[in-house]
Amino acid sequence: MAISEQERSRIRHHLGYPSFSSLAQAIQLGYPAASQPLFLVDDSFNRLTQGGEDAVRRDLCECEAIEQQISQARTRFKASELGDLKVNHEEPNMLRRELTFWRQTLASDLMVVINPNAPTEYYGAMGAGSMNARVMG
Repeated sequence: MAISEQERSRIRHHLGYPSFSSLAQAIQLGYPAASQPLFLVDDSFNRLTQGGEDAVRRDLCECEAIEQQISQARTRFKASELGDLKVNHEEPNMLRRELTFWRQTLASDLMVVINPNAPTEYYGAMGAGSMNARVMG
């Protein structure tokens, strides 16, 4: 069974790529770098074997589960203790590191790169879709 369009959309999300209906819109909005290697991701869906599809689905399920756990962890931000239970203040950071691991595994199974130009710190450069260069000296 081929990777569904819904699964493709969620995979693009976790790899930091847009799910635009047309890439021309991305360029009009000023985000050509954010969508430039997207064709490699889309092409990878067509080359997967059944075993590859199974691995990608496993990775996607892990990413989705961890993203949900991060969302649930926000409900515990106000408390440091709940009765005898002490809240792990490192939980959100630990979950983000785990999510990074599974996103990298997903990218590896598809043989693509996580978008380094995605506008969020989880995917790469925090540059709102633009290329950034560090200036030293």
